Amino acid sequence: MSKRFIHSINYMRGICMLGVIAIHVGSVALLNPTPNLELVAVLEILSRFSVPTFFFLSAFGMFMSQPVEGPFVYKDYLKRRLRTVLVPYVAWSLFYMTYSSILSHNASIFQPLAFIRTLWYGLAMYHIYFLVILLWFYFLMPLWRVMLRGMNHHPWFWFTLLFAGNVVFNFYSSYVWDFHSANPFLQDAFTYRLNYVVLHYLFIFLFGAFTAEHFQATCNWLSRHGLLVNSFQALTTAGMLMAYYGIMATLHYDALSAVFTIHQLSPIGMAYTLSTILYLLYWLECHRVPPFLHRFFSLLGDYSYPIYLVHPLFLSFLTWSAAHFHIYLRSLYIIAIYLAVTCLATAFSAIITWLPLPKWLSICLKGK
Repeated sequence: MSKRFIHSINYMRGICMLGVIAIHVGSVALLNPTPNLELVAVLEILSRFSVPTFFFLSAFGMFMSQPVEGPFVYKDYLKRRLRTVLVPYVAWSLFYMTYSSILSHNASIFQPLAFIRTLWYGLAMYHIYFLVILLWFYFLMPLWRVMLRGMNHHPWFWFTLLFAGNVVFNFYSSYVWDFHSANPFLQDAFTYRLNYVVLHYLFIFLFGAFTAEHFQATCNWLSRHGLLVNSFQALTTAGMLMAYYGIMATLHYDALSAVFTIHQLSPIGMAYTLSTILYLLYWLECHRVPPFLHRFFSLLGDYSYPIYLVHPLFLSFLTWSAAHFHIYLRSLYIIAIYLAVTCLATAFSAIITWLPLPKWLSICLKGK
């Protein structure tokens, strides 16, 4: 299909960015000894679709520009993608490592082994591991092209099988597998497996690739099955909330333990991510979007990458300020922090986008 600009995909980038910020602000809400469970449910449970959906969107963009039946030069492709992801990853990792060292008055993270470990696993800041996984997806692009070419022949069968296999793998990785080794390198490889093992997000990534290859057919199917899409979304949303409240009521988990249990890699979390992607595509692509929402989601979508990179800095500053001034983080303050982080990160992104920056600095800050 033609490589037209697809507004619904850009809207989804903005919506997912709001979800990512919500998850990180939710971590602040959980610091409260008696957190508002309903607010935590919104910030930490219902926003869980956002991280895996970004893998869906990344695959969509990759395969929209490089369809499996078209020409593909791996070296040229990798060069472009590394400039977009690897350079900002290294630049922002160095920034956050320096930032953390200054705050903690401890520069041990720059010792050779610690430095390599931090960059290898994406440990410079809690959000940046996403780019490590994305880089592995990029490096393995020839494999995904071969897989998708085969899956295109019987997509319902293959994607159903892949979803089921991914649910089983993620269940064991999240809840069952355990490993202890005296070798620190092996222990790190296991401990930080969620930071680099692409198998955790394989279904959602390949589904994004398939959607790009068959976008119009997918939208036609969605437009004919609106009731099914809406029902699926309602069912999985209810499932996420029931699981969250249920394990606190029956297993007596606290809110933090519940959040660590009901996440995007849990079985209900994977179903919820899939239903939310279909739901958003249905409403954003198959229906008219009001002009004010178009402007709002387009703005967030356009700036989503630099917002993602910078928002922990503003969150850190605001939470430090709250602690410094002895502000008790009630629900109202948590919501205010969320809005402030979103506005400040968006303003920063707008400024660096419109400033005539040197090319090297522009690539470091926002991959362009």
